[in-house]
Amino acid sequence: MRKLFASAFAVIVAVVAVLLLWPAPQPGLVIYSGLDYGPAVAAAFMKETGVKVSIVRLATGSLLARIVAQGNHPDWDIGWFDGATAAAALDKDNLLARNLPAPSNLTPVGKSLLSADGSYIPTGLTLAGVFISDPSRLPTAPSAWNDLLLPAYKNQVGMNDPSISGPTFPMLAGMLDNAGGWPQGQNFLLALKANGLHMFDKNDTTLAALQSQAISLAIVQSSAAIFYASHHPGLRVTIPSPAYVLPNVMVEAAGLDARRQKLAARFMAFVMRPDIQRLRQTNGEADGDYWPITQNAPAPLPGMPDLAGIKTITLNPVQWGGLENTINAWFARMMSGA
Repeated sequence: MRKLFASAFAVIVAVVAVLLLWPAPQPGLVIYSGLDYGPAVAAAFMKETGVKVSIVRLATGSLLARIVAQGNHPDWDIGWFDGATAAAALDKDNLLARNLPAPSNLTPVGKSLLSADGSYIPTGLTLAGVFISDPSRLPTAPSAWNDLLLPAYKNQVGMNDPSISGPTFPMLAGMLDNAGGWPQGQNFLLALKANGLHMFDKNDTTLAALQSQAISLAIVQSSAAIFYASHHPGLRVTIPSPAYVLPNVMVEAAGLDARRQKLAARFMAFVMRPDIQRLRQTNGEADGDYWPITQNAPAPLPGMPDLAGIKTITLNPVQWGGLENTINAWFARMMSGA
């Protein structure tokens, strides 16, 4: 019996020793990603660091709605999506950490996209709205926003509904800004509606309408337009003057403990490394068609225009983010008939 107890005790000691010596699992991160390359980046981070990452891939509108619904009891650590205006709105509601570490080696354009209070960091940029059209049905593409009101484009133009498509609000804000701001820009949108503007849920349905010839011109985010045109060579992408900058941004939930803050900062630095930016480009589907904003980043993918040759405007994200609910409610009532 003594031998049996001694053997059992030896086994217990051995098990305890193994458990004590076994490497402790790294604490994980929960990332809400509205960007196609999010899962590939998370996998690369886990492989390199051993830190577990739970990636939740959501459409941007759903991602933002989930963050708002969770309020001060977040089940997420990092959010990654298109739209500084949306980030500013979340910050206004005190849902975000502040003073995040800015990416290193930012270009002057990249520095211009930093948040004043550090509540989000930019990780690249696209353009909020560009024109993609069918030359066989629309020989002359518009070159400016006001051109859309011309008789040649009557019943030919389609766009996403900003109440459904999260990244569409910055485009809508740009259209309003170009037409004099808010509420002055309402007249431009109403004139666009009178000229036969079509409304669709999001990029997929808007671009499908273009392909089926229900419309001849779609207004969508530059990444969606460039990617779609690369797979449909008969289509033409035109960048309006001015074009409005739409950064992809990363945010951190308010109230994380010190350990999770360090992990979040580690992941934020990881995504800006040149090799990981290349991974984002090549594993990002449409979202890979972005312009990097760091000095040491790889060049944009082939087929993307030179950003230096484009007249761009960066909207004040705090100003327009604070107006988003008001503008979307007006748009639903007056433009989409909701």
